[in-house]
Amino acid sequence: MSRWTKRRVFFLPLLAVLATLATLATPRTVRAGEEDDLQRQIETQRAGVSDLERLDELHTAGDEVVLLKAWLDEAWALRAKHEYDQVREVLDRSLAQAELIRQKISVSKLRAQSDKREAALTETRRKTEAARKALADTTVKKKALEASSK
Repeated sequence: MSRWTKRRVFFLPLLAVLATLATLATPRTVRAGEEDDLQRQIETQRAGVSDLERLDELHTAGDEVVLLKAWLDEAWALRAKHEYDQVREVLDRSLAQAELIRQKISVSKLRAQSDKREAALTETRRKTEAARKALADTTVKKKALEASSK
């Protein structure tokens, strides 16, 4: 073997090892960005929880809000453990939970509005029936007066 061939035999494995180390070092920088992104998503969803609590004037989604907070705490703990795939799953679940809470709040508000309108309708029907009865009584009195004046 020539002197250059010996050097190539030595440098090729060394080059492969350096390339492998460079490849292993790259995901850490990507993971740092990913971790920051997941942290931002968790914090954004936590801020949304207070908005949901404020929207829930009738307090119909209390249990669901507590569950959402627990899931966001779980996502934070998993992020600290660098379990990014599990964090994404929990965040997806949390987004669905937040949507469920929004829908429950909307349903409760619509139900309250419906109950209010139903009560108003019942009151209007009662007043209408009382007016009909009064009209019928007045008609009877009028006929009685007309009959007695003839």
